[in-house]
Amino acid sequence: MIKNISFFLLIISVSLIGQTKFYNYYSVGLEFMEKQDWQRAITEFKSASSLEFEDMQRKRTYGTHFIEYYPHRETGIAYYMLGENENAKKELELSLAYRSTERAVEYFKKITGGVLPTPIAIKKQEEPKPKTSSQEITPYKPDAVSQNKIVQPASTNIIVVTKKYDPSNLTQVGSRLAVAVLPFETNKQTIKYKDGVTNEMINELVNLRRFKVIERSALDKIISEQKIQASGIVDDKTAVKLGKMTGADALVVGNISYTGKNLKISARLVDVETGETLAAHDVNADTTSQDVVDFAVKNVATMLYNELPIIEGDIIKVESSEMFIDIGNTQGLRKGTKCVVFREGESIKHPISGEILGRKVTKLGEILVIQVSEKFATVKPLETEQEIQVGDKVIIK
Repeated sequence: MIKNISFFLLIISVSLIGQTKFYNYYSVGLEFMEKQDWQRAITEFKSASSLEFEDMQRKRTYGTHFIEYYPHRETGIAYYMLGENENAKKELELSLAYRSTERAVEYFKKITGGVLPTPIAIKKQEEPKPKTSSQEITPYKPDAVSQNKIVQPASTNIIVVTKKYDPSNLTQVGSRLAVAVLPFETNKQTIKYKDGVTNEMINELVNLRRFKVIERSALDKIISEQKIQASGIVDDKTAVKLGKMTGADALVVGNISYTGKNLKISARLVDVETGETLAAHDVNADTTSQDVVDFAVKNVATMLYNELPIIEGDIIKVESSEMFIDIGNTQGLRKGTKCVVFREGESIKHPISGEILGRKVTKLGEILVIQVSEKFATVKPLETEQEIQVGDKVIIK
């Protein structure tokens, strides 16, 4: 009986993930800030601001409940901690334009050497700050080892794989595709690489900023609670079950093996909804150095990334059980791809310069691509928050 209740509660919690609101994203972002996980914090804050754009001292969430809401300020601070000062400056300047806070001013001064944007009104009394770690926060500066991951190691013949697009320059509505990385499968000869390769894959997917990557600790907890041996996750059915429990849209299922003297690192991206493989790639690596292995993982991660381009389109036809969109395989659309449907509203203008920053959007729901033709695709609704109409926009999740 208890197991049945637990399973029922799990299904409820999983079904609510698709209905995540802006304040949920913002709250999770603050939690990542407290952990000093700047990349994941940025992902959550951008998900929040894609739905509710303006920084506000008092933002209504539901009923009579209000919160302080500063997604641009916190995004700017997270960028600063990563050493990305140009991105940090833009976000902080926007936050200050909406509402000046001493926390935003403090970090803006750190970037500009004390110079403030103009015009700006600084509040005399500091507003309450979100909780941060008790540990002193210092800006993240990439060290020589992490920088080497970007450069091809001299001891390998692996071709450098480059990114095909930049997701930060594309429309975002809610969160990107949520991905969980399962522990890589190994044998006795390759088990020593298991944790390193798994963690490196997680780090690379986070750094690509294309996906919302589930924390490994969350997955490990579920594996432990379900009493599943990490080394025994070999079939897609078990993998998909774990993915649904974490709220992932897709799973990275990997394997490490030897092919002659080389280490072969393989990974597949499996859709949680259908169990179908969305993309699969592998790279052979010379095992003489850890840099080479890390470089191979980076390449595999980038290959998976390139297989799932973010494409925008329109709803062109709506029927009772399915719809049609104006993007197809010529643009790289794949069967099994999830898309977000949204409706554009009024323009968002910079409160000082008047520059058009974008448009307000309303998320209408999510759809799944079930058949792809050359110039269009057939989709079915997964969840809808409002009625979807011809002319509404779609974007790959």
